[in-house]
Amino acid sequence: MRTLYGVFGAVGHWTDWHRFFALSSQGLFRSCLALTLCFPALWLVLIGLETERARLADVAVPDFRPGPFIAIIGLWLLSFPVTAWLIATLMNRAERFSHWVIVRNWALVWLCLGLGVIFLLVLYAGVPTIVGYGALLAAYLGLLPIDIRLAQRVAGFPLMTAILVGCIIVSTGMMVMLAGLLNVLQSG
Repeated sequence: MRTLYGVFGAVGHWTDWHRFFALSSQGLFRSCLALTLCFPALWLVLIGLETERARLADVAVPDFRPGPFIAIIGLWLLSFPVTAWLIATLMNRAERFSHWVIVRNWALVWLCLGLGVIFLLVLYAGVPTIVGYGALLAAYLGLLPIDIRLAQRVAGFPLMTAILVGCIIVSTGMMVMLAGLLNVLQSG
């Protein structure tokens, strides 16, 4: 829960946001390890979406192969540090790169866990699917301002540069996700 407060602090106006994170190589490792929680959470999202699609089409829920899903999500998660490293290196912010990755990883973990809980409630507690769709849309739209704010607060970019950096990061992740999904849909 400490890192959740830190994410709120980094995205908000708390001056002491950094005290909620272990901004070290061990903290970087822990934040990367925590990203593994995104896989089961996003798996619940996929199952919730496919269950609703199958219900509306009046067909059986398909069996899911986890291999392509894991590969797509893994590449999507990897797209941020690669893009951030390139940006940080090109714009002389390399010394802030690991802090940026740590905070963004935790932001993504908490975002995915929130989605996972909502879709768990959709699947097993009878919460209407539209609530899940709304949460997914809010997470999708919320990732851009989170990335902009983290680029500004953690990586130290001025506001206009942070907006550009956030747009590049989100669009790169989206291209990776869409290319992977397109590949899976065409092969399956």
